[in-house]
Amino acid sequence: MARSTLSCCIVIKNEAKQIADTLSCVNILADEIVIIDTGSTDGTLSIVNQWIEQFNAQSGVKVISIGDKFHDEDGDFDFGAAKTFAFKNATKDFVMWLDATDRVSNQVDVKKQFIAVTNKDKNVYFSLPTALSDSFAFIRARIGPRETAYVVGRIHEYMGFSNSPDLTRHFIGHEIENKKTNRDLERNLRQLTKEWDIRPTSRICFYIALTYREMLNTTKSLEWFRRRIYTYKFKDDFNEEYFKSLESIAEQILTTKRGHHSDMELYDMASQMIEKEPNRFEGHFYMGHYHKRREEYEDALKHFRKYTTCKKPDTYKLWLNGAIYNGKAILTAINECKTALKYSEVLKPDEILDLYPSRSTFTRGDTQY
Repeated sequence: MARSTLSCCIVIKNEAKQIADTLSCVNILADEIVIIDTGSTDGTLSIVNQWIEQFNAQSGVKVISIGDKFHDEDGDFDFGAAKTFAFKNATKDFVMWLDATDRVSNQVDVKKQFIAVTNKDKNVYFSLPTALSDSFAFIRARIGPRETAYVVGRIHEYMGFSNSPDLTRHFIGHEIENKKTNRDLERNLRQLTKEWDIRPTSRICFYIALTYREMLNTTKSLEWFRRRIYTYKFKDDFNEEYFKSLESIAEQILTTKRGHHSDMELYDMASQMIEKEPNRFEGHFYMGHYHKRREEYEDALKHFRKYTTCKKPDTYKLWLNGAIYNGKAILTAINECKTALKYSEVLKPDEILDLYPSRSTFTRGDTQY
């Protein structure tokens, strides 16, 4: 039986500074590279052609220029539609999507795992972690059967499969690094709002909340995180995003609000986090602060001391809170409680386990994505 083949699909515009690196991180992995150019004016296509000549890849790279085909009347771009268009122009058995800022960390091993799995079963798709920094990563579906694959969403898009209810998910633990730092938050919010008006989903709600938080608009951020939590039909969608919404509400309450109502909401968010992920520390951290606010220092200490049994997750999770897991916040909270209780012994810094997550500690696992 012939092995499965893979098309890597990339949508680009004005990526002259990095497109050669993007292509070089998949030149072994991909049997075909499909490039959709949406109107580059900075010499990107010339660099693509130079790369093709350098690697003698004329038969393996397809370049399609589409101009403003997927731009709306405001000039905003529909990333999901463009990537679906790329899939439709691919010719191999499976398709993989990448952004120009993505870098496959180990394309040789990704290819080995892809071939090994698909040699046994063609009815599969693959998820890989996307690393936004050295410590923050989350799962995305990246590879799936070409005939049924599509991409959903104008922005913060994700991969889906039509008429394929029995696809088996496989996780490949090699990162796709994307450390882009310059994001247009106003544009993102505009795009997300348009998407919400068309298709009000839990994911769009979550990303609107995140965008407002990055824009330092606490009021609007809390409004949208609460909508994500309290909309019943969203409750079972994307468990890690639900968990992160709980934590985001708790974090903003802890840093900006005081009073009975906000304390009770802090308690509610922490309780749900503990119920959903009893072996993660975030819920206990916020529950400890709830009791600390109420001057219930013994109860607070019980939760803060859970760091000895609550380890960092054993798989990639969405945006782990390094400020909690590096131990410093725990040390501070414990010492404040002990001081309030007039304890004479002060906890030494080296008694705190360093739980700061890093790429080297991530292992294989199973998550929603």
